[in-house]
Amino acid sequence: MTETQPKVIGPQIPEHDSQETTWFRPEPPKDRTADPTADEREHDEADVPVAQPRGTEPEAHPSSRARALGHGLLTAIRNWPVAVILALFTMSAMVVPTMTDIATTDDWGYTRSVEILYYDGVLTVFPVVAATAVAQILWGALFALVFGMSLGVMRLSTVVMVALGAIALYAIMRMLGVSKSRSALGMGVWLFNPLSFALSFSFMTDPHFSAMMLISLAFYVRGLRPGREQMIAILLGSLFAGFAFLMRQQGALIPFAVGMYLLFTGQVRFNRESIRRVAVVVVLPALMLIGYYAWLRWVNDVPAVQASFLADLQEDGWAGTWLIMQRVPVYVLFYAGLFLLPVLVAIFPRRRSGETTALFSSPLGFYACGAWTTVVLLSLYFAGRRNHEMPFASQFFGLGNVGPPDVLGSRQRLIERGTEIPIALTIASAIGAMLIGFVICRRIISEPSPERAGFWLIAMVGLWQLVGIFPPSYHYLNRGVTLDRYLLPVIALLIIAVLWALRDVRLLQPVSWVLLAAVAVYSTMATRDYLVYMDAVWSMARYANENGVENDRLDAGSGWDGYHLYTIMLDENITRARSPQGSPWWVYFYAKPTDSSYIVATNPNVRQGYVTVESREYDQWLEDDPVSVYLLKRWHLPFPVETESMDGQGADTPIPPVIGKAE
Repeated sequence: MTETQPKVIGPQIPEHDSQETTWFRPEPPKDRTADPTADEREHDEADVPVAQPRGTEPEAHPSSRARALGHGLLTAIRNWPVAVILALFTMSAMVVPTMTDIATTDDWGYTRSVEILYYDGVLTVFPVVAATAVAQILWGALFALVFGMSLGVMRLSTVVMVALGAIALYAIMRMLGVSKSRSALGMGVWLFNPLSFALSFSFMTDPHFSAMMLISLAFYVRGLRPGREQMIAILLGSLFAGFAFLMRQQGALIPFAVGMYLLFTGQVRFNRESIRRVAVVVVLPALMLIGYYAWLRWVNDVPAVQASFLADLQEDGWAGTWLIMQRVPVYVLFYAGLFLLPVLVAIFPRRRSGETTALFSSPLGFYACGAWTTVVLLSLYFAGRRNHEMPFASQFFGLGNVGPPDVLGSRQRLIERGTEIPIALTIASAIGAMLIGFVICRRIISEPSPERAGFWLIAMVGLWQLVGIFPPSYHYLNRGVTLDRYLLPVIALLIIAVLWALRDVRLLQPVSWVLLAAVAVYSTMATRDYLVYMDAVWSMARYANENGVENDRLDAGSGWDGYHLYTIMLDENITRARSPQGSPWWVYFYAKPTDSSYIVATNPNVRQGYVTVESREYDQWLEDDPVSVYLLKRWHLPFPVETESMDGQGADTPIPPVIGKAE
């Protein structure tokens, strides 16, 4: 705002002209002067399609194709920050051992489905899989066709999908009037926060779904721009919303939320135009949903885990629902507050000379901010009473580093709970959560504009994606209430909302970029360490195989066991675990064929009655102390294993009273 401009309430929205809004260059852009230069006007005018009388369209000419290519190149050059962020993300993927031949936690289930489709031509979703997953399986199969089938290629497919989602996030922010540099900053926050970054190097459905949701929303925001609707863009948004549903069930809430947005903004009426608009939003995702459940019912069979959602809800009742309602929104705010700190700490509130704009655009925003702050402070107080510290719902981002350590003995913690660092992390997250509330509430009511309309569309989708976290969380009410990866879609939308709300606020961007660089370095090193750790575990399991240990005698963690034993469990209809009592959860869930006579662990004393036969140290960048992985066997069993020596040796062989250290 310059000194000569009049005082306005809310963010300034210049009057619209006849120019068309493009994907990466919104009208009006906020990172240049209101009056474009001659070169900028020339580029804008070149982007505007000129209507031709019917029958007088010019014939296609090589020069026109070259001009279109030139315009595309010009758009890419104009949005060079996207290329910089993607280049940094690519470089980090080269530091991380992306192509390592390992599976993590649950992603083996999706990988095995891709393998079955690739080798046998059969699309299947396992009974143990909770997500819809079909679109992700097809996406992974596409990469397998191009690069070959391997666990590393599946991880590469996630890296590419996340990058596409980041481009969509950038496009959304540009269409909401956020400057190029700030949109790139938001893109970096999304790519390099430790939760999103760690998930990018897995084959879990959460990063795939979040990226597909962002792609869908980019088309919806473009297509539903007030006064400049584009039905093709809306249709594409609905198509990608359908694909999002085919990754995770809450994708069905995307077109539903768009419909609610149209209803609350008075765009649903009993006329042809309104019916056509609603139909374009709803019909295609509805057909994809019906088609999926028909296939699931009559071809694949409904996975047991998906069928248990309603049973879990009925079992936990209103008490469980109330607990989720209390915790999940707070978790989202605290995680988003932590990840957005590089942006929020750079807020520079000094006014320019002569500015008199009110801090809040309306009294409603002031009271909403007060309520928001009260909720965050009360949540911080009750978390302290429960001795509950950030990260609250750790699976892929925790104090023991990133990634789920689903191997006996787990990983050594980088930070112990109850120390100063987790407490400081919790307080910093709360401060970030309050700042998010402040910057959004101060602009919650402002002058009508296409940018504000886009914000409310994002907000409505975010609200329903928050509801979408509830169903899978019932399964974890006694284990942290939810999982951090479930929060990922709402965190992405909060990044967009915060940067939209900060358009009229000065940021010391060098501070943000320095802090983001530090976060990116940590995320890269931590994810690299996790994959190296998992590679050490899988290498030890392969060593056991090479020395005669069959997989039905071996427990090497959830990823190894699920990948190698789950289909055997289904084929042989094994319904009872063969491992001794007290074995880890994954043995009872999808590794029932193993009797755990041999174990890969990170602690040689993790189980009573086992002795070490091999140990190997592995490299960690964030861990000073030496760390090793161990191959353990029951004290009376041979190693290496001869085939005939295994006859008659089972899980029921007696264990001496004291060997090793009890768990």
